[in-house]
Amino acid sequence: MTDPQKDEENQKLLYSESYPLNEKKERTKVKAISQVHKLLDGVTLNKEKIYYKPLKPEHIDEVKNLHKEWFPVSYPDKIFEESILRNEGSHITQGAFYFLEEEKKEIILGLIIGRWQYVDKYYFDNVGENILGEINDSIDYEEEAQFFLSKNKYYYSVYIVSLGVIDECRKMNIGTQLIKDMMNYVVGFPFCVGIYLHVIVDNYSGKKFYEKNGLKCTKRLKDFYKIEDKMYDSEAYVRIFNKKEKGIVKNYRYSMMNWKEKCYRLLILKPFYFLVKLFLLICLCRCFKNRIKID
Repeated sequence: MTDPQKDEENQKLLYSESYPLNEKKERTKVKAISQVHKLLDGVTLNKEKIYYKPLKPEHIDEVKNLHKEWFPVSYPDKIFEESILRNEGSHITQGAFYFLEEEKKEIILGLIIGRWQYVDKYYFDNVGENILGEINDSIDYEEEAQFFLSKNKYYYSVYIVSLGVIDECRKMNIGTQLIKDMMNYVVGFPFCVGIYLHVIVDNYSGKKFYEKNGLKCTKRLKDFYKIEDKMYDSEAYVRIFNKKEKGIVKNYRYSMMNWKEKCYRLLILKPFYFLVKLFLLICLCRCFKNRIKID
């Protein structure tokens, strides 16, 4: 029989820059609790065989353990359960996977979880109002007709709840692929203006990674994280999609529409948008004419 105490002593220690620096200016090392580390012991990964797909209910327990290894901030279990069970609803998930032939088992190498967030006062409190101009530039006003006709009266951004890659697979571009997959997916939604996340201020490698992938720091939030009864500042990192990115997706989306959708767009949305512009132009002309009369 194995000795549990000895097993605990021999547990692999992991290093994560998401953990704050201690008094000695060192990172806290955490014990490996995920199954993937034991399964990968002595295994050489073939990068070509890594594949990506949404997370499923059977991955929930492993996702919880990986999050504990990567981040010092604990989330309630229901956050992970809801995000995976309600995938493509209020949340979006993607995982990097590898299939071990000998074990006949699929393992998670990395993952990303995003949550839809209204662009409202709470959003600007968390990212700063200095990006308002970029958001206005991002909006494609040709889609405004659909906006007026729909019940949805908000623009959205996607908040990255969790993003990480296991130690054994760092420097394999898995994190970059995960965040690109997320952006490529959500940019296709007409009312999504971008993505954002928060990072502890002294996670320098994390911030460098986000900047490399097009996010920029927009605000510092004081005492944002509470870790072991101490408060730590956070920085908001934001990526606002530009019109060119959204235009490429819009053109692709239009090419994939069936004839009913194209008719709806051509016979209803386009005329409606034209009438809105015409109405605004008439109002503007009348205001201008009245002003001339007064003068």
